[in-house]
Order: sequence, then C-alpha cells, then structure tokens
Amino acid sequence: MARTFLTFVLAALAIPAAAQTASKSVEEEIRAMEHRFNDARAKADVAALDQMLVDGWTVTHANGTTDTKAVYLADLKSGARKFSGAVTESDVTIRVYGDTAVAAGSSNSTVTLNGQAQGGALHFTRVYVKRNGAWKMIVSHATTRQP
Repeated sequence: MARTFLTFVLAALAIPAAAQTASKSVEEEIRAMEHRFNDARAKADVAALDQMLVDGWTVTHANGTTDTKAVYLADLKSGARKFSGAVTESDVTIRVYGDTAVAAGSSNSTVTLNGQAQGGALHFTRVYVKRNGAWKMIVSHATTRQP
C-alpha cells in the first residue's frame, strides 16, 4: 500500500515538470515564429508570411490603422510597404494557454508605406493558436514606444 502511494506521489510530482517542459518547448517554438515573422517581413517574403498567418489575421499599426492579411501581403508584394534592414525585438515574453500563446515585447524597425515613415520603436502583442499541429498567428497589435 505504501509503495502504491509513493508511486502515486512521484507520478503527481512529475506532471508539473512535464507541463513545464512542454511549456518551454512551446515558448521556444513561438520565439522561433517571431524570428521567422520578422525576417519574412524585412525580406518581403510573402509566401512565408502567408503560411504563418491565418486567413483572418489582422494587424493594428501604431498609428491606429488596421490591415487584413490580404492588404498587408499585397503592400509587401507590390513594394508599397518596404522595410529597410532587420526588425529587432527585445524584452519578449511568451505566455502559453493550452493551444494559444501570446507574445509581447518591444521592437524596432524602419519601414515605409507609400513613402511615408512607419515602424520605429514599438511595443507589440501577437496572438498565436495551434491549428492542425502548427502554430499560426491570428492577430498583431503595436503601439508607439515612448522614450
């Protein structure tokens, strides 16, 4: 009986450790997605972005405008939206809630839309969901970072 109880206790203690390992793995996956997302935007890799974003994805820019996936990708493809150099991130936190993950942090980029400056020093929040075994971004929101 004592042996069964000990086995039960050890198994119960292992569950949180397994959950933490799974959470760490998801965090690493989302961080990798963040890097791929920023790299694809900087390089106007529309095909890569198309795979990462759900069809209903929207982005709210720091100036308050919102774009759909179709509009955002069309602007990159046509050259109307141009990144000059890499998009950098700092202070990124990842929170995992089952098949949903939230990435938040600060970023910096130099980008223009139809010749008008955008981007700059921003705070962002992005939400990911796991669909058919793959993480997909469903929404992105940015605000201007104050000095």
